[in-house]
Amino acid sequence: MQNMVFLGLEKNTFEQFQSISESLKQGTLSSIAQELGQVLAEMSCHVVDQVFGEIAKIRAHADLESENTLQQIKDNLKKYMPWAIALFSNERLNPLVEYLQTQMQYKNEQHFLTYRVDQTLLNEAINYMAQIEKGNQSYIMPAFQVFTKIVDQGIDQLIYAPKKLLKFNFVVDKTLTGVIHLTTQLGYKRIEKVSTQFDFIHAQKTLMHFFSFLEQPSQPST
Repeated sequence: MQNMVFLGLEKNTFEQFQSISESLKQGTLSSIAQELGQVLAEMSCHVVDQVFGEIAKIRAHADLESENTLQQIKDNLKKYMPWAIALFSNERLNPLVEYLQTQMQYKNEQHFLTYRVDQTLLNEAINYMAQIEKGNQSYIMPAFQVFTKIVDQGIDQLIYAPKKLLKFNFVVDKTLTGVIHLTTQLGYKRIEKVSTQFDFIHAQKTLMHFFSFLEQPSQPST
């Protein structure tokens, strides 16, 4: 593991984002707010799917609660992300786009949205997973708790930091903070339930999937 989370981006969505970025650099007068809002919503939904979508697939039978939670989170993203930036000028949106560019990397023919993880949390994750691989079930709950803290750092770097750059007015900022809190709590509560409801084998598979995003991206298979 390393202290960087790699979240894959779909090629088409990444190219749309790059096109918007280039338009801003060239000083386009046409508003990019609507297009950017849709692209960021698509990016976010893809990230949610690849990280949390596996929870419903790992179990042999359907996990409707996980699927419903996932859909609620994505519905909030699709509704509020475009709404939040719809009225901003290109000049106001430029710092947001520039910041997100710094969070993107290209490795092994794949584009990623990334964020850094505190080294202490990384060390805990490595230790807990090593114990779980030895069959020590008592480390399941602590490992899920560490994963939640790692997600929280992603929320800070990929949601709250960009939101701060946009300098929303008080009413909109308060509304968005409430939506972000509600949405993240939906995810965290589901993770907490999974940590207690799954048997050891399924919990281990889920954690291995979660922590796989801390691995160096490998060459995609052809």
